[in-house]
Amino acid sequence: MRRILFAMAMMMAASGSAFAQDAVVIEVPQPARDYVIAHPTDPVVIEGDVAVGTTVPADVKLVPIPDSPDYGYVYVDKQPVIVTMKDRKVVYMSK
Repeated sequence: MRRILFAMAMMMAASGSAFAQDAVVIEVPQPARDYVIAHPTDPVVIEGDVAVGTTVPADVKLVPIPDSPDYGYVYVDKQPVIVTMKDRKVVYMSK
């Protein structure tokens, strides 16, 4: 029984490692992050948790970032949230 549990744990760990390697990390240019922090907007309310990788609903108006046309932003709970304009996925949140 102990060997079976160990084998199952090893398989789960291996599959988790493979999944983590497939994750895509997008590095938002520093000038875009600086712009967003220097130009806060009125906050919006988004139902549910907002985290990197989640999609911002279509009814939320994104503010374009000059010189970085691939990105837009909103403020949620006084926190800047940068998303891709193409698919509205969150790629950066200030800590």
